Amino acid sequence: MTLKKYQQIKLAIVVVIAIIFSQSIIFQNYLIPIATLVVSSLVLILLRRRVKEVIADERDYALAGKSASWAIQIYSWISVVAMFILYAFKDLNPSYEPIAMTLAYSTCLLMLVYSLIFKFQNKTKFTQNKNKFIIFAIILAIFLSIFTLRLFSGEDNWICQNGQWVAHGHPNFAAPKTICK
Repeated sequence: MTLKKYQQIKLAIVVVIAIIFSQSIIFQNYLIPIATLVVSSLVLILLRRRVKEVIADERDYALAGKSASWAIQIYSWISVVAMFILYAFKDLNPSYEPIAMTLAYSTCLLMLVYSLIFKFQNKTKFTQNKNKFIIFAIILAIFLSIFTLRLFSGEDNWICQNGQWVAHGHPNFAAPKTICK
């Protein structure tokens, strides 16, 4: 496969993903976009291996590494500052506190994942076994995400029934203000 053909297929996949995402958001179905991303990522990985031309060289990889490092550092600083500001104003609006905590934990997770990947990349060479490990790690992360969503899905939540919000369990927050259809 040529590089031009691969780029055309990649563009078509991006357009299809955009359509699926927009329709899924309209219909409030959030599992379909996740599955679409996983499948399209695997398809693109398989297609990329079939490209006969050079896709990127050492300079591109070095620039990508520097860019990723800067992006992580900038995101971390911005999110930490925003977290402190939101947490300081939690008395004005109680919803600021969970936003601040989400920023704090997501920043910690990002830095932890970056550190683990950096150590892994630093100690091993790029071999076929490493590719299998990365694919296994991605599949494991997907299963853990699904398990976490199921585990923390709202047992104590509000459900829309017959045009009214009905408490399911014992929710510790007020009923949604949106219209129940």
